Amino acid sequence: MGLFKKKDKYALSQKDLAKFNGKSIQYAVERIDGQEKVLGKNGGIIILGDVIVVMCEAHEVFRCRIKDATMGELLSGNGVEIVGYDDYTGEKRYVTAHYSYYRK
Repeated sequence: MGLFKKKDKYALSQKDLAKFNGKSIQYAVERIDGQEKVLGKNGGIIILGDVIVVMCEAHEVFRCRIKDATMGELLSGNGVEIVGYDDYTGEKRYVTAHYSYYRK
């Protein structure tokens, strides 16, 4: 019975996902054993149905399911950290995407 199910406080709401969807990013990095590896530059974050996709230079660098992921904006406000299980390898990945800002 799912009538009185406890709400997951870390679950992403549609409002949060809409805030991150379509954000352009300057670059994306992955943290591995205390080291940061650059995944790519000039891309964006896309929410497609039930998956989160990080694209850089027209290549997919990270894809995970929304139900298994957590997203949190950096304290500086100029990026987002995504933690989730990669759809292709199944391993847990820590990806940080830094927003790009354009003055108009």
